[in-house]
Amino acid sequence: MASFKNLTFLKVLAVIAWADGEITESEKNILKGFYRKFGLEKSHLDELKPYLNAPLPKKEQDKLFKQLVAELDSKKERQQILKDLESMSQADQKVSSEETQLLEQFSRILEKSNPTRRSFGKIKNFFHSKLFAPAHERNPELNRYFKGKVMKQIEMKRDTGKRKFNLEDDEIYFICLFGTLLASVAHVDDHFHEEEKKALKKILKERFKFTPRELELMFEVIEDQARRGFDFHEVVTEFNRLYSYNDRLQTVDCFFVIAAADGEISHDESEEIRRITKAMHISHQVFKEGKKKIRKVMAG
Repeated sequence: MASFKNLTFLKVLAVIAWADGEITESEKNILKGFYRKFGLEKSHLDELKPYLNAPLPKKEQDKLFKQLVAELDSKKERQQILKDLESMSQADQKVSSEETQLLEQFSRILEKSNPTRRSFGKIKNFFHSKLFAPAHERNPELNRYFKGKVMKQIEMKRDTGKRKFNLEDDEIYFICLFGTLLASVAHVDDHFHEEEKKALKKILKERFKFTPRELELMFEVIEDQARRGFDFHEVVTEFNRLYSYNDRLQTVDCFFVIAAADGEISHDESEEIRRITKAMHISHQVFKEGKKKIRKVMAG
């Protein structure tokens, strides 16, 4: 396949990676891996970098999609792509079985239909689910930590007649991660106060539609993690990897609600929230706006 067509293909994959509002380091590494296997030059990587650094405007996305469709328009082009993909998967001993399967499935898609806008949508969905899914899988060690220590401790405190929580549920894993970060703010003063629980319960029900049972678990996670201590970097990295930028924005007000529950936001609480939001790659401007918003609420 001509290098310019490889490059167009990688640009399109970058657009797909940005579909959820951000591109993770894992996703960037996947794309750079394809760049190396395609044998592209440094000048091509320089051309690709803008697509890795920021999402493409809708108008430019459409233009890029049309370019790819045009480049794959002929049967000869599709056959050449299939030949190159097959050659790449056979020649590179480092290619994983997952990558080989990915390339084979992509080849079957190209063989079945001409790459029109409609078929491109199918290709887009395929790569988003197959190529980038591994970048959003759970950290196995952190998953075991929540399952083997945190959840086990919580279950031991509960009545045996109550139904157990299932960490396989994505909502429960989210609660464990988010609750752990909330614990950093709730226990700045070494105590999770009742007024903090009441204020937090209200916003969690509004913002995330948590059920009473999920709220109960959230508070238990907060208390357990504050007492136990945890690896902040590991937890926030996992949260960033699994949840989009927009998802993370939804959490900012929750941190301020806890801090302001007693009628004021201490310097230490403010600094802790800033530490968390900065680690979440949330801008200082958003942090300031969140702080300003909660102060208006406090002022009545």
